[in-house]
Amino acid sequence: MSTHKRIDSVCIAAVLLAIVLTVLLINGRALGIVSVMSAEVSDGMFTAKDLDADWNPSSATRIMLSDQGTAIDGNGAYVYEGNVCIAYAGTYVLTGELTDGSVVIDADKSDDIWILLDDVTLHCDDDAAFRVEQADKVFLTLAEGTKNTISSGAQYNEESIASGTDGVIYSRDDLTINGTGELVIDAAYRHGIVCNDDCVIAGGDITINAAEDGIHANDSVRIRDAAISIAAGDDGITVSNDEETSFIYVASGSISISECYEGLEAVDITIAGGTIDLAPTDDGINANGYGENSVIRITGGDITIINPSGRDADGLDSNGDIYIEGGRTFISVTDGGGNCALDCGSENGGECIVSGGTVIACGGSAMAEGFDADSPQGFLMHSAKGAAGTTIRLSDSQGRELLSEEIPCSFSSAVISTPALKIGDICTIEIGGAQEQVTIDNSSQESFMAMGMRGGGMRGGSRPNGMKSFDKAETSEVEKKPGRPERSDGEGQLEKPKMFDGESQPERPAMFDERSLPDKSDMWGNDENRPNRQEMPGNGEMPFEPGGAQGQGSTLILLGISILALLSGLFMAMKIKY
Repeated sequence: MSTHKRIDSVCIAAVLLAIVLTVLLINGRALGIVSVMSAEVSDGMFTAKDLDADWNPSSATRIMLSDQGTAIDGNGAYVYEGNVCIAYAGTYVLTGELTDGSVVIDADKSDDIWILLDDVTLHCDDDAAFRVEQADKVFLTLAEGTKNTISSGAQYNEESIASGTDGVIYSRDDLTINGTGELVIDAAYRHGIVCNDDCVIAGGDITINAAEDGIHANDSVRIRDAAISIAAGDDGITVSNDEETSFIYVASGSISISECYEGLEAVDITIAGGTIDLAPTDDGINANGYGENSVIRITGGDITIINPSGRDADGLDSNGDIYIEGGRTFISVTDGGGNCALDCGSENGGECIVSGGTVIACGGSAMAEGFDADSPQGFLMHSAKGAAGTTIRLSDSQGRELLSEEIPCSFSSAVISTPALKIGDICTIEIGGAQEQVTIDNSSQESFMAMGMRGGGMRGGSRPNGMKSFDKAETSEVEKKPGRPERSDGEGQLEKPKMFDGESQPERPAMFDERSLPDKSDMWGNDENRPNRQEMPGNGEMPFEPGGAQGQGSTLILLGISILALLSGLFMAMKIKY
């Protein structure tokens, strides 16, 4: 009997151990590890590191910015000519104010660096205020409840310009911004954030005021769980490279671009969620590649594009395809001037397909396009004249309202689609008091004037008189365009240069070369005190690398122990029973 009791106790202990280890596995941080679950990131666009804004700063090097002399508590960073230089992998906490200096990351190309901004004010008058010269990836975390400001002057020095520096935050390698704090970026010279590789924004309340582009990247911009507000002299968010592989991906969060030439611009643009409000003077969302590489895909989210003053401006403009599969897309571009709400590259074999979501797209009729006739979801297209402020209502055959929207800009063409529209349905459309019944057949459009005057119709997805849309690919990149602002340096209109690729990117300037920097032994007083790389924060001193292989390895070991303990308890219980 006593033997059975001892076995019972062992079974109970084994099961309890399994439960405790499982709880720790889920929580992860109690043992300084990262849960395997955190690696399961949606759509493969964001890594566990990108989303880890809650990394442990307890062993971080602390940098207290000050014009009277920046103080550094810890290893891996030093001050050189008023600038803060970070030279090794690890974690760093920045606080304080520096009114004319830069934070420069110049580490090994395999180094990951985490920087926590904790109420930082950073300004450099003639250079980027935050510069990544070299690293594998830099994670810039905005501490909860803090306001951080990074700004620069209106003219950079000759050496910075020669090196290609053109942003307040300028990174030659991958950059991630996350956290829940606030970040204000003021770019009097050219762009707000510039990243020569992948730029991830996975959190934070970010405001950008830029003379030219708000965010300018080379490979990609990926946005999730962030609130971004931009006022830009040129494009809001733009991505470009010579390989025609640039893309923008928006998973969630909010993007408000109140002033810009074009709102979002890249070869491939996907909106999967979030709220996006754009007020461009040219195109709202522009897939600017050549032919089949150009795609705008909307699978979710709430998109609003309003352009009351453009000429040759489009709401959605793709040199290739447009696919709308979900979400809500509302477009209002003013009538006349060659403006149209939807413009796909039909002359290049592109298609415009709607298979889900709600679309209200109003603009000019001279070059108007609808969706392709083989679209799975029903749509209608009208040449309907309406003044600014006209309301469009759509109801089904039973008189039930399907949608009602006030259109802020004047228009002479409207494209409408909603999941409630089925091919063969008879609906009533009302525009400015004029009503008409239409049959949804995805092939033709009824046409009437808002005051009840009849007008000529055209086929859905076709162009009147064989006219072609204004195609960015057919014009020179330096051609003067109506409404395009002048460059801040007075050298004519803003151009759309390619970002640096691997072959054409200028060499790292000597100002950040090892030969021109002081002996790094100064960071620790003398060579005898200098630790090797394994002893630096972020390697030997850190319990784990946030989101890295060490944490995942520990997680797998813990998972194995938990499973073994649970199986042992179950085996003993079964042995007693039988």
